[in-house]
Amino acid sequence: MKELLWGVVWLGVVGFASPAEAQLSGRCGGDDNLTPQQAPGRNAWARKCNYISEAKEAILNADNEYQVFANGCFQFPCSPNSCQFFVPVSPSAPCITGLVMLGSCVAHAAAHPKGSLLAYLEGARVDGPEWL
Repeated sequence: MKELLWGVVWLGVVGFASPAEAQLSGRCGGDDNLTPQQAPGRNAWARKCNYISEAKEAILNADNEYQVFANGCFQFPCSPNSCQFFVPVSPSAPCITGLVMLGSCVAHAAAHPKGSLLAYLEGARVDGPEWL
């Protein structure tokens, strides 16, 4: 009986963890993807609005990460997503109530759109002349 109880608890934990991880992955790679220049502003805003502490802000900034929310994102509105609120990257932006903290993402430099000349050049391999 005890094993059955632990099995049910384990399935419950796994069942709840997967959707949250999928949502975090979607935020980090899509509708709330911030650059290294924007991340400190988001963290300062989250601290100002009492979503994170000053210590958490320092840790996120040191790791080039930023706070993300389950029901808000930077690309708003953008379908399909579950963003109900626009979450700013400016520390001076007004606070928003009702946001649900989801986790943190690593800031990445903006990539050039696929198929563009800049994306092609960025991925191009440049070899020296054959006679060298």
